[in-house]
Amino acid sequence: MSRTHSPTTGLAALARKLRLSTVLITAASLLLVACAAKPRVDFYGKDIACEDLGQHWSLPDSTGVTRTPADFNGKVTYLFFGFTSCPDVCPTTMVELNRVKHLMGSDADNLQVVFVTVDPARDTPAVAQTYVEAFDPTATALVGNDQQLAAMASSFKAFYDREDGTLPGTYTMSHTAGGYVFDRQGRLRLFAPFGMPVEQLFSDIQRLTLEPTLPVGQRNPPGCSMEAK
Repeated sequence: MSRTHSPTTGLAALARKLRLSTVLITAASLLLVACAAKPRVDFYGKDIACEDLGQHWSLPDSTGVTRTPADFNGKVTYLFFGFTSCPDVCPTTMVELNRVKHLMGSDADNLQVVFVTVDPARDTPAVAQTYVEAFDPTATALVGNDQQLAAMASSFKAFYDREDGTLPGTYTMSHTAGGYVFDRQGRLRLFAPFGMPVEQLFSDIQRLTLEPTLPVGQRNPPGCSMEAK
């Protein structure tokens, strides 16, 4: 027995197919949007490129010359706060940075280490410079007075505080543990937390070393949608 289909039946079937196609296309579109909205994980350290930190600071180095971010342009800069009497975090950080430079091989000179003492009462310029040079002869020590240090830490939202010891006149310093990493054009890009594996830190620094230079006048690093300042 043959069957016949009315025009109405055919249109209904076509409509169902079109609705199904629309649903599939919509679902695919939502999936693409979700994937596009998911941020890429390009760095192991915390990406702080779009935060207004560490761009307007100045502090004397161990020779008395006032340094600013512009002085380190052309190199990736790792800046951290610490003190020479630090029992663990600071020497560990310096050792790990030395290991990163070893991994960089012939590119090691492209990494500049900057140590900012949070204990200027005990860390004279000579003491601070001797300390960093024991780990890295090319490292720079910055030593300011109390007011200069406070302004410097504020520009990075870094923390430091004096903690009195059990014996009269003794004390230690608590401070932000981790480093602030600038790219070769002097823009703060990453915060590397203390304890970050050396291989990951090396990877981040190497990526910044190999990044192309942005056009003159373009302040924003890749991935930052803020308007240029």
